[in-house]
Amino acid sequence: MSDASPMRASVLVICYGNPGRRDDGLGPWIAEELQRLHGERVTVETAFQLAIELCVEIASHAVVLFVDAERGGEAPFRVTRLELSEIEQGGPASLGFTTHELSPATLMAICQSSFRPRPRAWTIGVQGYRFGGGEGLSRNAERNALATIAFLGALLSRGSEAFMAGKEGQTKTILLIDDDADVRATLRIILESAGFSVGEAADGNAGMKIAERIRPDAIIVDLMMETVDAGSKVSTRLKASGFACPIYLLSAAGDSVRYNIDTQELGLAGIFQKPADPATLVTILRTRLQFP
Repeated sequence: MSDASPMRASVLVICYGNPGRRDDGLGPWIAEELQRLHGERVTVETAFQLAIELCVEIASHAVVLFVDAERGGEAPFRVTRLELSEIEQGGPASLGFTTHELSPATLMAICQSSFRPRPRAWTIGVQGYRFGGGEGLSRNAERNALATIAFLGALLSRGSEAFMAGKEGQTKTILLIDDDADVRATLRIILESAGFSVGEAADGNAGMKIAERIRPDAIIVDLMMETVDAGSKVSTRLKASGFACPIYLLSAAGDSVRYNIDTQELGLAGIFQKPADPATLVTILRTRLQFP
């Protein structure tokens, strides 16, 4: 097939796994819910295993997401971009495969070799806990599946363009300053999947040093770290050091924080509530940074 194969500007989600092995059925469970909630704006494919036949569907989409259960990964889920180098190394010559069991990288390599599409691809590993025989997800796995669906729903509401940003030379960098590693990991997933580049710091002093090094386009700093007002103090130090980029506070204190902190006096661009809503977070940053 020629390079001019038609490609719909749409998202394909391939969910795979074995529902007969408890949490290994996370992929099919998520597929069913995605189809029910967002079937009008996404193509959902369910598979027991990845197979070469899926290449035809992959070739007609701009974005491909591979969703599978993961053992010993990050809860609730981990999003990883399939880079071109990984796809090139994932071909049949380097890995070996059968036509009944392929990895996402191998499948993408075969697809590019046969159809010449250039879809962007991500893997989404959803943390599972029980993989023995039997049907039904464990309670924690179902919780992780619901978090994954909420995350995907926020991105799918914006269409395939939510995944298409971040081309070389066009990305924007966000610095996250928060002493909670889980919060940083969640925000990183949301922002990187929307095309942003992300830097991290676990406290105010480290945040100052990293900000000087990477010169971010925006900064999100937790209000309560070493002290209850650490975030506001860090934002004041950043402004005093000449940072003109927008700085946002992150707070779990609810709306009351808005009445106790003068954002204008501190030079803040705004306050995000914990847990941050993915769609709101991405929309505000894209609008402020003029990042399409």
